[in-house]
Amino acid sequence: MPPTADNSIVGLRTQVSLTSQSSQLIHGTMKDIAAMSGDASQHNGFPSSENCSHERKSSKYDFFYKEPCLYSQRIYSNAAKVFSSLKHESREELENPYKRRQQELNGVQKSSKTAITDLEFDDDNEKRLTFELAFETLKYQRVFEDLLQECSFFTHFPECQEDESLVFVVVWDYQSRKFQQRTPFKEEQLNPIVQSVEEAIIEYKTKLNASLARHRIKAMAPSIEYLLPDKVRSKEEIRSKLPVYVWVNQLKTTMETVISQFKDDHYTLINDDDNFDGKVLYVDHHCSDMIVLPADSREYILDHDLLQSGHIVMQDKSSCIAPQSVKYLIGDDDDVIHVNVGSGVTTAHIASLMNNSSGHILAFGAIEGSAVQHTMERFGAKNIKIQTESFLDIDTDDNKYKNVKVVLVTADCSKSGIANPIDFVVNEGEDMKILKYLSLGETDDTKLGEMIANHGKVLRQAMKLSKVQAVVYMTRSVNESENENVVTKAVEQTNMIQQRKFPYRVVPPVLPFTGSDIEKGIGICGKFIKFQPSEKNSGCFVAVITREPEDIKEANKDILERARAKGLLGGKKKQKKAVEPEVIANGDAEEGDDEKLLERRVKRSPRKLRPTQSYPADFNYSKPSAVSIVKAQINSANPIQGHRATKSSAAIGARPRVPRLRPLAEPIEKKDKPLKVSEHVKVVKHPAPFSISVKEA
Repeated sequence: MPPTADNSIVGLRTQVSLTSQSSQLIHGTMKDIAAMSGDASQHNGFPSSENCSHERKSSKYDFFYKEPCLYSQRIYSNAAKVFSSLKHESREELENPYKRRQQELNGVQKSSKTAITDLEFDDDNEKRLTFELAFETLKYQRVFEDLLQECSFFTHFPECQEDESLVFVVVWDYQSRKFQQRTPFKEEQLNPIVQSVEEAIIEYKTKLNASLARHRIKAMAPSIEYLLPDKVRSKEEIRSKLPVYVWVNQLKTTMETVISQFKDDHYTLINDDDNFDGKVLYVDHHCSDMIVLPADSREYILDHDLLQSGHIVMQDKSSCIAPQSVKYLIGDDDDVIHVNVGSGVTTAHIASLMNNSSGHILAFGAIEGSAVQHTMERFGAKNIKIQTESFLDIDTDDNKYKNVKVVLVTADCSKSGIANPIDFVVNEGEDMKILKYLSLGETDDTKLGEMIANHGKVLRQAMKLSKVQAVVYMTRSVNESENENVVTKAVEQTNMIQQRKFPYRVVPPVLPFTGSDIEKGIGICGKFIKFQPSEKNSGCFVAVITREPEDIKEANKDILERARAKGLLGGKKKQKKAVEPEVIANGDAEEGDDEKLLERRVKRSPRKLRPTQSYPADFNYSKPSAVSIVKAQINSANPIQGHRATKSSAAIGARPRVPRLRPLAEPIEKKDKPLKVSEHVKVVKHPAPFSISVKEA
C-alpha cells in the first residue's frame, strides 16, 4: 500500500534534518513543482522559519497541506443509498434495452421511498451533507462512468462491483481533495466495506487522476466543473452566491430579540443590500418577518442556537412569499386551508404569521403525519389540524369549512426554478427525487401534463368552497404552462359553472412592492408575482385569486378585517355619539321618530336658516337650533306669519322675532287614506287668491 500524505511529511522532514544535500535536493524539487504550477514567485524553495506556518496554510500548491474532509464513512454509506435510488441510466443500459430490463427484474434499481426508510441521521447537518454528496455525484455520474471504464477499475477490483454506487460517491470526494487519504474522525465507527473501497481508490489514484486529466484536455476544460452542462454550471454559480434567508418564529420570539442577538455577535443592521458584504444583515422589504444575511454566514446560522431551538427557520425567500400573501387576506377569526403541506415548514410559517389570530389551519397532503406533527411541536404551532383525507375528496358544503376564507395551494410542480435543491430537500422535506432531474438541469417532462391537470383540479376544488374569498396559488416553476395558463383556465371554468354574482378574478399582489420594483419588473409580471432564479433567490410564481362575498354585511366585515390585518386600523372602533337629552326629553317613541325625521330634513334642506335682524348687545339671547325652531312651529296653534322687520321695531326693543320660516303643511287627520308626502317636499302653500276662491266655492 502506498504511503499516505502524513507519512510522506514525516519522511521529508527526516531527510531535511539529516544532510544539507538532501535539503538542497528537495529545495530544487519544490522549485520545479512551483514552476510547473506557474507560481514560482511564491515558491522559491521552502519558506522561511518565521512565516512557515502562514505559507503552508495560504499556499495552494504546498505539498504539506492536507485537504480537509467533511464526510464520514456513515455519510458515505447513506449518500451511496441515495445515489443508488436516483442515479441515471448508464450508457450500457441506454444502448442495450435488454440489459436495462434485466436490471429492473433483478431489483438493482430501487425506489427512492425504499432507500429513504433506511437512512438515519444524527442531526440536520449530517442530513445536509449526505444529500449534498449524493447530488454532487449525480451531476458527475457520466464523467465517472467514462473514468472508471477507461481505467478498468472494476476489472482490477471485481469485489467492488456490488458496491458500484459507493465507489462513485467516494471517487467524487477523493478527486475533490486531490486523492489524499481521508483521516478518520474522532470516535468514528469504521465500516469495513467503505474502508476497502477507500483503499482501492488510493491504490488506483494515479490512473484515475491521469484519466481525469485526459478528459479535461480533450474537452478543453480548465477544471472538472466545466465538464458539466451549461445549465447545471450556471445554477451552481447562483447557488454559491445565494444569501441566507431566515424567518423569525413569532410563536416563540420577536424580530427585535433576534436582531439584538445577531448584533451581540457583531452583525450590523443595514437598510438595503447595496453594501451586502461582511457581517451585515437587513430586513426584507417584501417579507416583514424575514432577515437576510450574506452567503458566507451559512455555517454561522447552521450552528446557531436560535435555529436549533426553532426560534428562527432557514428557508428560501421563494417559499415565504405565499404565506406573506395569506397574512394580508385573513381576519382575526378566519380559518385557512393549506394544500400539499409537505413536511409542514410552510404551514408553521402561516401559523407564525397568525399568532394573534384565533383561526385554525387545516393541513392537507402531509407526506407523513408524524413528521408534520413533530415539526409543529418544534415550532410551537398549536392551531394546526392535520387532515388525513385527500383535498379533492372533501365535501365543500361541509359545515366544518364554514369559517375557511383563504386557501393556500403549494402545487407539486416541476421545481424548475429552484437554485439550491439541497436546502429545499432538507429544510422543506421535499421528495429527494427532484435531485435526479435538477442534477442535469432538466425537469421531468414525462409527468408535466399530469401535474398540470392535477393543479387545475385542486384550484377548482378550492374555489368550490362557499365561504372562500381568496385562493393563493404558488409554484416553484418558471414554466407558463404550470403558472399563468393553469390559473387563467381554472378561473374561467369556475366562473362559467358557478355563475355567481361576484365571480372570481385575479388581483394584483398584496405584498408591499416598491415603485422601483414595479418599474423594473422585479417580481412583478402583470397581476402575478414571478421571480426568476437569480443570485438573490430561487424562482417562484404566486397568484392571488379573490371574489367578493354575496352577503353585503359579510363583505363589509371582511374589508374591516383585512384592513386591520394590514395595520390600517390601529385604534378601536369609534362609538356613535349619544343623542342630545333635549331631543328625547318628555317624548314617546313616535315623537322621537318625528324629531329624527325633522332633523334629517333640516340637514338636507338647501336653504340656509339665518336671522334677518341683529339684536342689541345687552339683550340676553341664545341662538336657537334649527330643530327647536321647527318643533316650535309644529306645536304652536297659530304659526308665526313671517313679515319683514322694520328699523323702528328694533329701536323700540320689541319682543325678538325668530327667523322667518315657511310653515310646514298640516298633517291630514284622515285615517282611512293617509296622504304620503315625499321627504324632499318641504312646504306646500298656495297663493291667496286661489285659497279665497276655494272658500267662496
